[in-house]
Amino acid sequence: MNKSICCFLSALVLAVVSACATTTPESVTNSNPGQIVRQLEAALATARSNQVDVLAPGLFNDAQSAFMNATQALDRGAKLSTINEYVAAGNASLKKAEEMAQISRTVLSETNKARDMALKVGADKLGEPYRVVESQYLQLTKAIENDNLSYAQKNAAEVQSAFRDVEIMAIKDSAIGKARNMMAQAETAKVAKIAPSAYNDALQALNDADAYIGQNPYAAETISQKAAHAEFMARRMMAINASADMFQDMTPEASALYVEDLLDRLGESMDAGDLRDRTVDAQVSTLSASVEAMQQKNQTLEKTNQTYQAQLANLEQQLSGLRGYSREQEATKQKLAAEREFNEQFDTVQRFFRPDEAEVYKQGNQLVIRMRGIQFPVGQATLSPDNYTLLSKVQQAIGTFGQPRVIIEGHTDSTGSAQMNQELSQKRAEAVKTYLVANKTLPANRIRATGYGPDRPLAPNTTTEGRAMNRRIDVLITPTQAP
Repeated sequence: MNKSICCFLSALVLAVVSACATTTPESVTNSNPGQIVRQLEAALATARSNQVDVLAPGLFNDAQSAFMNATQALDRGAKLSTINEYVAAGNASLKKAEEMAQISRTVLSETNKARDMALKVGADKLGEPYRVVESQYLQLTKAIENDNLSYAQKNAAEVQSAFRDVEIMAIKDSAIGKARNMMAQAETAKVAKIAPSAYNDALQALNDADAYIGQNPYAAETISQKAAHAEFMARRMMAINASADMFQDMTPEASALYVEDLLDRLGESMDAGDLRDRTVDAQVSTLSASVEAMQQKNQTLEKTNQTYQAQLANLEQQLSGLRGYSREQEATKQKLAAEREFNEQFDTVQRFFRPDEAEVYKQGNQLVIRMRGIQFPVGQATLSPDNYTLLSKVQQAIGTFGQPRVIIEGHTDSTGSAQMNQELSQKRAEAVKTYLVANKTLPANRIRATGYGPDRPLAPNTTTEGRAMNRRIDVLITPTQAP
């Protein structure tokens, strides 16, 4: 090998040694023989999925052989050192194969793309034509393994072109394979002798599709259209052949009577009367006129139907508007009723509390009870009996709304750390929730406790009065039928 090629290969190897994602260690020290053999098997499967088996076939086969030896040694209960040697050899060969595969990817970049395109359209299902090209491709990768880079570079374009050929062959097989099969059947049946005109028409349609695919292999929509036309013409050819074969065995009169019967049945279905006393051309002309008259009648009926459909759509739109108006009225009525009931409940709850106990106000569709009179020991979340009277009134207020949703909010001033205050406010809110649930005010799933610490102050925390306002418990009640 000349000096420039050696340098090229050396540079590529150095570039990929650290980049190979599936590289495995050359030596194995694992004391579990079954595990190390399975690891090598998994590494081989990963390498195969990365096409290392075709990009570096010789080295990959070496790794595969080492794996088989390791498997056989494991099965016969060989020494761990023997199994380790086989696995280490397999890992070493696989590492070299991955490095060589990266070189093949670089040298055969365009050829690999052509191969991938061919496989994508199922060229490997063609059988022998694809196997021939794949064999040529493996000669390239083996040449790279054997340091014969010049051979690979010289022949890469030819193999690339061959993959392109089998790709187009596969596209044609998929698109016009059925039409080709029918033409082959026609050849066997010697249709060209009985129905030469139909045969030539079908052959022309097939050749047109074949030529178009060769020039435009990726024009999927047009290919589909031309393939469908080729199949249609092939079926037409077979149908004409069957009819010609039948007429060939009939006398002229029998043929005429056969055609007469067909036209008579058609005339009866169209209510055209008995036309058998006319020539075939005259019968066809009369039937054509009847068809045209029926088409005009159908067009008139279609226009009438469209008019009726438009009128019906207009009536449905009007009816929908009336229904919508009615639903809107009902929704407004329900909303007003809910607002009236909410206001009555609000007035009722306000009368439960003295000003020094709690402030009651509306917040959107919620009623808020701000408990000014609730007291906790400093830095604690324990409810004392002194709070029970106020909490009983809160129970009564909640009961006014039946089974509402309730949120207990705990708030503190800013004295102390934010984390300590948040935890304290959460515990105090949960203490109130526990009291309400224990006294069967509501089920636990209808009450939520949340602590906000000092994050939602009502007044500045710079004064004693402000801090006192900020230390509070708020009870937010959302009625089931909120206004």
